[in-house]
Amino acid sequence: MTADFITFNQTTPLRNPILIAGFEGWSNAGNIALKSIEYIIQKKAATLIAEIDQDRFYQFTQNRPTVSIKQGRLQDLHLKKICFYSWPNKEGNNDLILLRAQEPDYRWLTFVQTLFHLCKQWGVSLIISVGGVHDDVLHTEAVVSGVYTSGEWREVFIKRDIHLIEYEGPAGIHSLIMQKAEKEGCPYVGLWGHSPLYLRGTNYKVVIRIINLMASLFGLPIDTLELEGSLREFEHQIEEILGDNKELREYTEKIKKIRRGELRKKDTPKVINIKDFMRHRDT
Repeated sequence: MTADFITFNQTTPLRNPILIAGFEGWSNAGNIALKSIEYIIQKKAATLIAEIDQDRFYQFTQNRPTVSIKQGRLQDLHLKKICFYSWPNKEGNNDLILLRAQEPDYRWLTFVQTLFHLCKQWGVSLIISVGGVHDDVLHTEAVVSGVYTSGEWREVFIKRDIHLIEYEGPAGIHSLIMQKAEKEGCPYVGLWGHSPLYLRGTNYKVVIRIINLMASLFGLPIDTLELEGSLREFEHQIEEILGDNKELREYTEKIKKIRRGELRKKDTPKVINIKDFMRHRDT
């Protein structure tokens, strides 16, 4: 039975909740998905309400636990977890449920079935999934694209400058959740942030836009002041790097030409990892 591998914590009844899901792994470019989810959990002091047994969905040789040993004694052993948190939104009509997890390694269909079992149990009225993808964009941009299952979202996306996704290729767990949502008649929205190919690390600019979009679209009162501070620090560093490094400047100029349609995508130079230039500035 599904409930056999779910651990529930005591919680108060939820009011017409919205589920927001983010997964670590393939669909987390720029750390956009996880940072968005973790920031909301932190800022709202969300409460852990349920966990799913990891052993059914993770191959630990691929996603190895991390361990801390000091002076020969085990201090901590950390395994990837599948956690659900809740927050009562007293200023809006919808409470929040937040899913933070590593993308499953296997049994995707079982995972999705388990997720929808919980959605029905909690009375989830809308599923939002957040993802990140690497693309030919610049660090100065905050490009977000989206998918939906209900037609009324098309005009909402266009009005908010959320690009309508056109894609064929490998899929993530998000696609299976979207397909199941459509079959179950559960409204679903997917928001995808685009992160530069040369940026490895948290893309604060896109995370801020994702959170602000959710705040305005779904009545989520939250500020992004801490994220904006991190963004200013990053922008200061990257401007210094661009001033010092001709190769990186040339790379970003080619990306601009691609964005303007003046250069074919296949003519893009090799990927430059900006962390190679920032490492000496790390504290």
